[in-house]
Amino acid sequence: MQSRMVYAILAVSLLAAMAIFALTNPSYEKAFEARWQYFMGNYDEAYKIAKEAYELDSYNRMAFTVMTQTEVAKRYLDYIREGERYLDLIEDAANHPPIGEADKVRIKMMCEIMIGKYEQLSSTKLTDKELVERAKEIYEKFKSLYASLFKQK
Repeated sequence: MQSRMVYAILAVSLLAAMAIFALTNPSYEKAFEARWQYFMGNYDEAYKIAKEAYELDSYNRMAFTVMTQTEVAKRYLDYIREGERYLDLIEDAANHPPIGEADKVRIKMMCEIMIGKYEQLSSTKLTDKELVERAKEIYEKFKSLYASLFKQK
């Protein structure tokens, strides 16, 4: 009974020491801040802070994980932004008929670029599901547009 109490005290002491270390170590402070920024959706800021934390301590696995996950999220975010920009350009061209041959070639290239880029994206279990779903929606729009406009029957 007394040995259980000693082990419990040791375990609690070890956890307290780990918590104090993590909260007073500048690298881990930054890693916690980066993680917070990541979960808030501020990927650029999260990456910057996680990189700083990792540079302070290259053994900081939390900083490395946040930095890696932020890179993945930023690739998805970049894909979404580029896709939305291309869709706006395509919609603008469609609202000013007739669509010329140069516009058709541009639209075809935009579709091919976005379809190809989506196939290069890869998510992890930690990737924001909303980003993954939004990227998939944009991919489906470009795939559908390409199939309806450029597939020969």
